[in-house]
Amino acid sequence: MHISMSLVMILVSLLVIVPVILFVLADKSGMSKNQKTFDAVATANNVQFTTKDVWNNTCLGYQEQGNVLLYINTQDPEPRIQKINLDEVRTCSINKVTKDYTNGDKQYSELSRLDLELSFMSNRQPEALTLFNAEDNFSQNQELARAEKWLAFIEQHRKSKSKGVAA
Repeated sequence: MHISMSLVMILVSLLVIVPVILFVLADKSGMSKNQKTFDAVATANNVQFTTKDVWNNTCLGYQEQGNVLLYINTQDPEPRIQKINLDEVRTCSINKVTKDYTNGDKQYSELSRLDLELSFMSNRQPEALTLFNAEDNFSQNQELARAEKWLAFIEQHRKSKSKGVAA
C-alpha cells in the first residue's frame, strides 16, 4: 500500500513539474531565436546597440554613433524594421489606445495598442513604433513604463543633439 501511494504521488508530481519545465525551455529557446534575429538585423543595418530593450517579438535599440534608433518586430514572417535618425525627429509622443468595457455598473479599460509616434522635421510621413498590440500578444509586461522610458530617452537625445548644433 505504501509503495502504490508513493508511485501515485511521484506520478502526480511529474505531471505537474514536467510541463512547467517544458514551458520554461520553450520560452528560453524562443527568446534566443529572437535575440539571434535581432542581432542579425542590427548587423545587416550596420547598427551596434549602445542601449536596447528586448521583449516578446520586439526589439528597440539605440546606437550613439549616428544618433540612430532601430525598431525590429518579428511578429510577422518578414520582420518589420525601422531605422530612425533622431536628428531628424521633431516630436515624439505616446499613442495609447484602450478598449472600454462595462460589466453591470462597473467600467473597465483595457490596453489595446501602445505606439511611440515620431514626427519629422522634413516632409517625411510620421512613423509609429508599436510597443504593444493586444491582437499580437495578450500578455502585458510594463508596456506603459517602457513607452515612457523610451519617450524620455528619445526626447533627451533629440534635445541634446539640437543643443549641440545651437552651441
